[in-house]
Amino acid sequence: MTNLSKELQNSLSDKYKVYYGDIKLDKIARDKTRKFLIGFKKNQPRAMVETVIIPEPTRSTLCVSSQIGCSLNCSFCHTGTQKLERSLTAAEVLGQCMIAAKQSGDFPIKNKRTVSNMVFMGQGEPLYNWKQVSKAIKILTDQRGLNWTKSKITVSTSGVVPLIPKIATELGVSLAISLHATNNDLRDVLVPLNKTFPLEMVLDACKEYAQNMGNKGRRITFEYVMLKNTNDSLSEAKAMVNLLRQLPSHVNLM
Repeated sequence: MTNLSKELQNSLSDKYKVYYGDIKLDKIARDKTRKFLIGFKKNQPRAMVETVIIPEPTRSTLCVSSQIGCSLNCSFCHTGTQKLERSLTAAEVLGQCMIAAKQSGDFPIKNKRTVSNMVFMGQGEPLYNWKQVSKAIKILTDQRGLNWTKSKITVSTSGVVPLIPKIATELGVSLAISLHATNNDLRDVLVPLNKTFPLEMVLDACKEYAQNMGNKGRRITFEYVMLKNTNDSLSEAKAMVNLLRQLPSHVNLM
């Protein structure tokens, strides 16, 4: 802040520290994906999350976590093997973003970001930490905050139905659904939350989200992990087309 006197700047630097978290691991894979292991509490050894920068030819995406561990027990997800320790605070969510911005050269804020997109697809179910995640997103998208464009932020959920429409009305950001199956019997096994919020309820909530977004032209991303001899048949592909026909959809096969 150049409008503060040098004396005051020095005094503030001596007395206060802006704490984003501690980088415990910074690893770059052969495909240039960069993974950070970030710790938040020195007296809480388990208070660590993964934050990942995923490079692509025309953009890079930041994947942030919302909880330490997860309670959903999805059968194909490694995080599902870790019990839920706790939800992150808004400050800890933002801390991941700030560390990534500093490490990628995006802070101080520039007109063009190196990391251009953000997804809440890391550890945890974002909608089971709604209060803190929504608070963080409001700061991220505020002109007085990090000034992110809302269309560049995506919240991914396994299907916490009551809060899906609020992603549109309260945040105005993009939506992704962890689908992974086209029928309730299989999805009950892969995504146990489906027993509480079955596909029909999830899709109805998606329709409400799309209506709430109006003419903003946002497609809903449906994430689908391909599991050999489980959900990868041609009949499953055809069923997905029929399932999503009435929605503005984009399917991400993984």
